[in-house]
Amino acid sequence: MITVLLIEDNDIDAQLTQDLLAEWSVEEFKITHAKTLSEGLLHIDKGRFDAILLDLSLPDAFGLPTVRQVHATNPSIPLVVLSGVSDQTLALQAVQQGAQDYLVKGQGHPELLARSVRYAIERKRSEERLTYLAQYDHLTGLVNRGLFRDRLIQAMARSKRLHQPLGLMLLDLDKFKSVNDTFGHDVGDDLLKAVSERLKICIREVDTVARMGGDEFTIILEGVASEQSIVVVAKRITESISTVFEIKGHTISIGISIGITVYPQDDQSIDELLKHADSAMYRAKQQGGNGFSFHEASGYTYPSAVSSS
Repeated sequence: MITVLLIEDNDIDAQLTQDLLAEWSVEEFKITHAKTLSEGLLHIDKGRFDAILLDLSLPDAFGLPTVRQVHATNPSIPLVVLSGVSDQTLALQAVQQGAQDYLVKGQGHPELLARSVRYAIERKRSEERLTYLAQYDHLTGLVNRGLFRDRLIQAMARSKRLHQPLGLMLLDLDKFKSVNDTFGHDVGDDLLKAVSERLKICIREVDTVARMGGDEFTIILEGVASEQSIVVVAKRITESISTVFEIKGHTISIGISIGITVYPQDDQSIDELLKHADSAMYRAKQQGGNGFSFHEASGYTYPSAVSSS
């Protein structure tokens, strides 16, 4: 069953739309009818819909702003505009504002309307899939490098606005190459997935862990109370990753080296912050690995590297 929210103030047009969908025998449609935009937005907030059919001329809204408001309320729901005007320019603009399709009321037959709804749903799914592939690492499901940079830009802006420091970690696995060389890349890939799951457990939901590529990860810790709270997370991570992994019948022991810088004490651009975290990470690795090191400009007085072993 396909659940559809119909936002249409004209009772005759609304009944016609419902009758057309009722005639479609391939799939069953469950229609919720709202007569105003405000009523429709309440339904969107409270219910779950597979698609929305939207009239552009409502008592409390008119034209393209209607599309923008509905799309902003829940951009994941596919939207088909039903208009009384056959206007190609308006149709194109509606699609540009977030609609998946534009139909003229009273024209066509059940198959046209039903297929428009179904195709809108499939196009939205494909769109979301492409967005996911562009923003998340295909192996681990973590945020990828591109989305990580976007989130760091936003986190840095919040940090300065709210006067709350953030911790930036760059993490690199110790002895990962030997795992690939000894057990093969399939085991190495499964190990990266297992590491990703452990990293997610070590941080809060408001924080971000990303895979930068290979065996390198980054973490953004927002709104940290103090550098000591970053130390707590770093110790939690090193202890978690140093616990043996069981992968495809193999017992695997690795470590992780972590470089840390704190913004805005280290008030630099994104690329400079990453360089500073990278330098601190290599310092931790050079001092035996499975530990962490702070960049000097972070102003933290903890020893330069700490091993969890």
